[in-house]
Amino acid sequence: MQANQDGSLDIVFRYEGTTCTNMGRALVFDYHVRLGPRAEGYPIWNQRCVPGAGDTGHTAMCQYLENPVDLMTAIDREKPLHGESLNAVVSWRRKPSAAGCHCEPSSREHKWGLVLETIHYALAQKELN
Repeated sequence: MQANQDGSLDIVFRYEGTTCTNMGRALVFDYHVRLGPRAEGYPIWNQRCVPGAGDTGHTAMCQYLENPVDLMTAIDREKPLHGESLNAVVSWRRKPSAAGCHCEPSSREHKWGLVLETIHYALAQKELN
């Protein structure tokens, strides 16, 4: 988590999981989030999910094998809660998804929820200390 002069925060969350097929190949995705200042309620200004540097596991996901361009485009375009206050994650209802991969929209939405909930928790704990 890096604080910027304008009060915004740049945060990187690393997700380490496995594919659901192909004998569970390890994969890494980095989630980049930029939040606006606390005084504005930490609005979600920017979101990006990309395979971690050097990761090759994402290429073994079933949807990647079927159509890599479509899958990676979908991952790039999805920015749930973009423009909303970070507090919106607390009431955001998502479908449960235990899949470790990023093939289905519900899997990706679930992971974004984990990312934003973790950031919310970390900022709340920071304010308590």
